[in-house]
Amino acid sequence: MHLVTGATGIVGSHVLLECAARGPVRALYRRGSDRSIVERIFRHYRSDAATLLTAVEWVEGDVLDVDALRDAMHGVRQVYHTAAVVSFAPGDADTIQRVNAGGTANVVNIALECGIQRLCHVSSTAAIGHAPPGVMRDETLPWNSDKHTSAYSLSKYAAELEVQRGIAEGLDAVLVNPCVIIGPGQVGRSSMTLVERLRKGTRFYPPGSNAVVDARDVAQCMLALMEKGGTGDRYLLVGENLSYQHLFNLLAKAFGRSGPSTPLRPWMLQLGWRVERLRTVLTGSTPFITRDTAHSALTQRSYSAEKVTKLLGHGFRTAEESIANVAAFVNREKSY
Repeated sequence: MHLVTGATGIVGSHVLLECAARGPVRALYRRGSDRSIVERIFRHYRSDAATLLTAVEWVEGDVLDVDALRDAMHGVRQVYHTAAVVSFAPGDADTIQRVNAGGTANVVNIALECGIQRLCHVSSTAAIGHAPPGVMRDETLPWNSDKHTSAYSLSKYAAELEVQRGIAEGLDAVLVNPCVIIGPGQVGRSSMTLVERLRKGTRFYPPGSNAVVDARDVAQCMLALMEKGGTGDRYLLVGENLSYQHLFNLLAKAFGRSGPSTPLRPWMLQLGWRVERLRTVLTGSTPFITRDTAHSALTQRSYSAEKVTKLLGHGFRTAEESIANVAAFVNREKSY
């Protein structure tokens, strides 16, 4: 029996699918979560989705509830910890730290208590050290933070420290650091926010660059690393490094839209997040752009998947393949 935390998220649902194809799996979900997204994702990929869904045992709980975690881990051999809050909104800073770092501490503690055989923790490229533009970032870069470091980055690095603390106390664990994950999921969550924006169309693109990875690759690598990854090792999961202009063009094309043609200038982004802050204060809504995302949009970055590729021989899907997959899912959803 395996346990997947955050089972209704993009990563969690894809890990759940991979596990269910191999045998029984337990899924931790928060009260009020839309579990139907998992069924829709299963049906998107598999004709035998109905059968695979019977392999999933749903357990209501939260990573902040140690009693629920204890119940969920009873009789479990391995844990895939995917639960996290992904947000760059200033008002979410306390929640991000509490769930991402505090929740991971709880998962580690209960895993030690229950004698879990192995934990696979989902971190992020946000917890990887900085490098100058043009220099490929890898797992060896030392952590550093500055005034531009987001609350999300701080929380993911703090979560990694909790996992390493657990390892020092006897836990066997491996860590993965995916970049921007592209895959079917709930509208308005994680990268699906960007997908929905480009589905509707935009004239603008930011000047920076980043990396994307297919959710299927993340899940497949996680299961493989659960068996082959080194204890305490981190593995960057990267499908393709590309500019935001190229990424936006691929997304626009997938939905039959014209690609964005106007670059966002630094002053536009700086003005934009300030206007958004005022708007969200007045309306109580979620900001589309924040100071952190504005800085990220200007940053040139690239990442290396050499370590995991050498170990697993995994061939990552291209950005175009990933986007075609998520577009097919979204178009199918919209047709209902």
